[in-house]
Amino acid sequence: MQLTYNVQAARRPVNLTANSDLIDRVRSEKGNLSALFEQSMITFLAERELMRWKEESQASFSSYNRMIEERGTLSDDIGPGL
Repeated sequence: MQLTYNVQAARRPVNLTANSDLIDRVRSEKGNLSALFEQSMITFLAERELMRWKEESQASFSSYNRMIEERGTLSDDIGPGL
């Protein structure tokens, strides 16, 4: 799933607190704290969307799995020779 958001939205300053050792280590590696924070938010939101999609699709998954258990797959009917 691809997370969609307005990549051209205005940037807004926020106040955060974080572990000072992590901040120092990231800065010593020339890491961009803002970019890391944004990437972390993107990852978080993508994971939440995937979790929500799985929850919303669970009934379909269960139904499909029941059908396969009862009837088998199409390839079961075709046989091993093809």
